[in-house]
Amino acid sequence: MPQRDDYIEQIRRLEGLMAYAEAHGDLEELERIKERLRRLIVKM
Repeated sequence: MPQRDDYIEQIRRLEGLMAYAEAHGDLEELERIKERLRRLIVKM
């Protein structure tokens, strides 16, 4: 299940980026990353 592992890795990376954006108060970037995460989950 390499494709599934790839999706999981992408989700973890996006979660890390979300935490970074939130910690630095970059709400626009946070919303953009959330949208990327939503699209990725729909693909799964």
